Amino acid sequence: MKKFVWVILLILPLAAQSQKPPIKFGEVSMDELKMVRYEKDTAAAAVILTDFGESTMIYTQGVGFTIRFERIKRIKILNKKGYEFANESISLYHTTKADEKLGSLKAVTYNLEGGKRVETKLKPDAIFKEKSSESLTLVKFTLPNVKEGSVIDITYEILSEFIYNFQDWEFQSTIPIQWSEYRTHIPQYYHYDQFMQGYLQVSINEQNVNRRSIPIVVSQGVSEIGRSSSAVENVDYQEYSSRWVVENAPAFKVEPFMNNYRDYFSKINFEIAYTEFPNKPREDYMGTWAVLNKEFLESASFGGAIKNAGFLDNITEEVIKGTDDPKEKIAKIYAYVKENIAWDEAYRKYTSDNLKTILNKKRGNSADINLILVSMLQRGGMNAAPVLISTRNHGFVREQFPQSAQFNYVIAAIRVEDKITFLDATDRTLPMNVLPEHCLNGKGYLIANDNPGWVSIIPNFKSRTVSSFDFAINDEGELSGKINISHDGYPAQEMRQRYHSKGEADYVSGLGSAHHWEVEKSAFDNLQKLNEPAKESLDIKVPEYAQKGEGTLYLNPVVMNQITENPFKTETRAYPVDFGSPSERLLMGKFVIPSGYVVEELPKVKVLGLPKNGGKYTYSISVTGNTIQFTSHLIINQALFTQQEYPNLKEFYNQVVAKQAEQIVLRKKQ
Repeated sequence: MKKFVWVILLILPLAAQSQKPPIKFGEVSMDELKMVRYEKDTAAAAVILTDFGESTMIYTQGVGFTIRFERIKRIKILNKKGYEFANESISLYHTTKADEKLGSLKAVTYNLEGGKRVETKLKPDAIFKEKSSESLTLVKFTLPNVKEGSVIDITYEILSEFIYNFQDWEFQSTIPIQWSEYRTHIPQYYHYDQFMQGYLQVSINEQNVNRRSIPIVVSQGVSEIGRSSSAVENVDYQEYSSRWVVENAPAFKVEPFMNNYRDYFSKINFEIAYTEFPNKPREDYMGTWAVLNKEFLESASFGGAIKNAGFLDNITEEVIKGTDDPKEKIAKIYAYVKENIAWDEAYRKYTSDNLKTILNKKRGNSADINLILVSMLQRGGMNAAPVLISTRNHGFVREQFPQSAQFNYVIAAIRVEDKITFLDATDRTLPMNVLPEHCLNGKGYLIANDNPGWVSIIPNFKSRTVSSFDFAINDEGELSGKINISHDGYPAQEMRQRYHSKGEADYVSGLGSAHHWEVEKSAFDNLQKLNEPAKESLDIKVPEYAQKGEGTLYLNPVVMNQITENPFKTETRAYPVDFGSPSERLLMGKFVIPSGYVVEELPKVKVLGLPKNGGKYTYSISVTGNTIQFTSHLIINQALFTQQEYPNLKEFYNQVVAKQAEQIVLRKKQ
């Protein structure tokens, strides 16, 4: 019987020959150089003239099929605001065993000077690498000599052995794209799930099947003289080629309260499902969440790190000594980890070193810190487990694709009295019950021997700012008095960070500048007590706060944090509104009006509500004698509002803005 040995004698080009690329590197036309604006979007600071990518699977002797991704991108810089698009970043995936290779990188800036085309090439010393995560390295560079009117050309190729990391393609950017095209060439042996996202129409969508052939050496056994004999035979297979084009893609508008905006680009995604070679069983790559759970439990840098940290036994015993209350144990272990290991601000899901080494160094990444936390909680008799998440800037997780690359971070989950609480010990400015905001991204996957699965990362608290004031207004329109402000949740974190980073004097000065106050006296409380609201008390004066008219004073009672414009301006919205967490803002107090004045006009009381108790706004005002009582109370109960809920949310904010703009009118007695 013949024995087939895969040895490549000749690598045939597999790219479709019938269709030329839409662009050739370096062939910049005079029309492109003379272009001064993009007619389809005259406000554009830059426009991508052509973005062309092509992924081809090629066979290499001793390696097998690999992926070659080639790209050519041409950008027109229209004004100075477009200079940022001369900064390029290329992502390269790697593991401990292999890494993607960047090749054929060329970048040139073209300018029109004296009627002639002048080119400036990117120099090798202007290219540098930056570690983005445990599996990604960024190659970064900035095009040289970029001016208003420049055209820049960039081309490169990436060679990858990771068939499960097939290049996706974005048809959209934050600037318009005239022509975006992507082609793929995939042998019949590889089966990828392909899915489109976004709202742009694909103008060209072509699929073709081509016959390809690879010459191989066929071993035919041993001849009569004792030498092995061989012959060349061809292996024929089918190659599936696809071509997608989007023309005149508008700039993607990043809207307020949007999570990772790149999640909403029009894009085609690829996920390897399985491979199926002749005379071999099918090999599934997609796997299952159960398999992924098992892999993480057995990983030396994840589940193994938690399990094999026996040195933590004595430390944990000492930390929780003297208490039997589970909640007290949790608090003590959490405090110990947070106080003894500083976060290096790296987002990771695997440990960077032996956990004992991390503890000795007193510094580690997010996985180092939170896996030590999980291990100590388990050793303290707690029902704790790690939870894989994707942070807000990393993007959402697709539950239909069980792949670890979708996660970039790990937190701790602990169950007490059938209630799950999530913990993260990286941020020393947050109390135990509050996750960092970057962790609030929908769901996470709990890794455990028993009952692994999806858990909702829903904040169990409401960010809250309460301000109470006692002010007097004189007949010159000057406002003076005292205001007390209490911050809870993320507002408390923000306030503490600004206070500690600037110092009290600069913080108070900045507070006065932001609100146009003259701060005469200040006092602060609970700045170190993270479980208590951060408090500030200020004696302030605001000259000419009230506008003077002929015998009248005009006063806006919303003395701080007035919403002066609606953040939601578009008529419709194709993406959810993501506030991150529920919030509440309460402003209440009294104004004593100057002697000799009476209230001529007072805004009306108003109550606004969103459907399904999504939010509420209360504006309450009354006058008794020479004192005006006022309350402004804004509550947002939902962290996430869908596209369908957007019109109601927009109108809600329209009415809040209008109400907060209303004035009190004081008239001088005749």
